Amino acid sequence: MMESAGMRIGVAMVAAYFLGSLPFAAWVARLHGVDITKVGSGNPGMTNVWRTLGWKPALPVAVLDAGKGTLAAWLAVYLTRSVDWALAAGLMAVVGHSFTVFASFKGGKGVLTGFGVFLYFTPMSALAGLIAWAAVVAKTRFVSLGSITAAIVMPLGILLEARFRRDVGLYPVLTVAILVGLFVLYRHRANIARLAQGTENKIGSKPA
Repeated sequence: MMESAGMRIGVAMVAAYFLGSLPFAAWVARLHGVDITKVGSGNPGMTNVWRTLGWKPALPVAVLDAGKGTLAAWLAVYLTRSVDWALAAGLMAVVGHSFTVFASFKGGKGVLTGFGVFLYFTPMSALAGLIAWAAVVAKTRFVSLGSITAAIVMPLGILLEARFRRDVGLYPVLTVAILVGLFVLYRHRANIARLAQGTENKIGSKPA
């Protein structure tokens, strides 16, 4: 029985990594005859697809990148019957997205896949993060600033949700949300520097 449980956990973790690793941005861009790593910022993520190809190709990338985070969490719950292991699987999906085995361990910044993970566990807080992202992007046209804002808003939302609902079961989710948020901020360190210098690219402008 223990061996069976260990196998289920192992399968859940490996599956989460490979789900996260699916490079939808690169694949969608390739359908349009573009190598996403050689245009724009060179980052194989939704933002670069949006900037270089427009919102129509970027939309399925966004949905698929979020979906693989949700699917990784759901699959881990199904296999392990454990929220803790499902949260670990969510982390693995984010890591897989950012360091994909299918593209020389170069990937996106984990925002949408992380959103998908927390959409499964705390949909209200995840949607609050999405609204914050959309509001900032609409106001400033800086996708990076929207992503940084969402990385901060989402853990705060989960904290408030845990407090108001008096649900201690949300604190492990909060811990992982903080870890993912810090990871997203780290992955955006170059963007943060450009924002401070006033040289960050906006949606609708040509990359510097």
